[in-house]
Amino acid sequence: MAARAATRVFANAVVRSKIASRPSHTFSHAFRQLAPSPTCIRVSGTTTKPTFIPALRCFSSEAQQQYRTLSFYKFSPIDKNSLKELREELLKDLHAMGIVGRIYIASEGINAQMSCPEKHLPQLKMYLQTKLKSLFGELMDVNLGTEHSRSFRALHVRIRKQLVSDGMKEGTYDLSLQPSHLHPKDWHAKLEKARASGKNPILIDMRNHYESQIGYFEGAIKPDVETFKGSMKAMNEIVKDLPKDQEVYMYCTGGIRCSKAGAILRSAGGFETVHMVAGGVTAYGRWVQAQEDKMRSLFRGKNFTFDARLGERISDEVLSQCHICGQTCDSFTNCVNASCNLLLVACSNCRARFKHTCGRPECYKVVEDYYDQGVGRSFKKLGDYSERTVVGVGASCEHPHDTRIRASQVLGEPGDVMKKWEQLGIELPPLNTPV
Repeated sequence: MAARAATRVFANAVVRSKIASRPSHTFSHAFRQLAPSPTCIRVSGTTTKPTFIPALRCFSSEAQQQYRTLSFYKFSPIDKNSLKELREELLKDLHAMGIVGRIYIASEGINAQMSCPEKHLPQLKMYLQTKLKSLFGELMDVNLGTEHSRSFRALHVRIRKQLVSDGMKEGTYDLSLQPSHLHPKDWHAKLEKARASGKNPILIDMRNHYESQIGYFEGAIKPDVETFKGSMKAMNEIVKDLPKDQEVYMYCTGGIRCSKAGAILRSAGGFETVHMVAGGVTAYGRWVQAQEDKMRSLFRGKNFTFDARLGERISDEVLSQCHICGQTCDSFTNCVNASCNLLLVACSNCRARFKHTCGRPECYKVVEDYYDQGVGRSFKKLGDYSERTVVGVGASCEHPHDTRIRASQVLGEPGDVMKKWEQLGIELPPLNTPV
């Protein structure tokens, strides 16, 4: 579920200017053979170059100041026959407060991420303590982000079989047997004490590989997985030879994945002491920012978020690199060629230089031909978080939808895609002003 949500999240990079005009170099015959021209659609009646401006993920700075991004969840049994009615009530009540976001409800509880107008935040908190408390009991605390904006395009409430898909048989674990939810201060102190004693704690990152690519807790085991099901398999492998009285620590973005994984580890795995940071990395980052002594964060880099922000900076460290050139960078984007849509980390220089594509000559040519010759068309794709503009020529997506293709599988190592231009005898596009 998280991987599917992430597919919608990774929109093209935020930009403030038009993509640069055609570079001065002339395309070679080898370059012309790369694009799927037989399926191109020429814009009729075009006498000037078409204008293509990738849409902003978030909204204006004024709107960003008016909204607060937050999340909450609760595992609590609810009659599945009442979910449709609850969905309609949530849509009506939250829409009246001007809230946008994504809410999942299931027979096991509720999971919500949203942006609330600041003026309606007290009203929302009252709603949670009255309406939703009567249904789910005491909700997990409202988890405010460390950075705020109108991070979603619209309000969606969806009914799911599970809030977090775990791949396990129903009835094989007890969600009421929760791990200890440590306040960020206590979490920090416990990890520091464990390291000071010379013992590295068993600390598991319960997120996906692309999340830990840009940020993680020091000393964490970071499974190379794409789904929560994969995280569960990795967790079981990590602890299989550990004594049941071994302390296990785990963390995720906002807490819900660890609430489920920790409960499974305790009830089905028999482990006595499982800790998680209450509110996840988001709450930890907010606590670190609130410290007057500017203490050193044990979390390095960015906390990936499943909304239009694509992440919250927790520390100043940048831990990843641009897939195109190798420059230090931790900003995700998608190739704007609609038939590619490859997820990658790209620096501002490469996003501008390669017209917001993945950098491959064939993708660059699709956008270049649209600009220079009016071949193809641009259109907006709508998602939960934003709307984004892509360029298409009628070709189907080249990557399978049932698995997340990694940038390294398509582009190779950082810098390889630029070598491909040289191998084909094509002059690289000129450097443009970063956007």
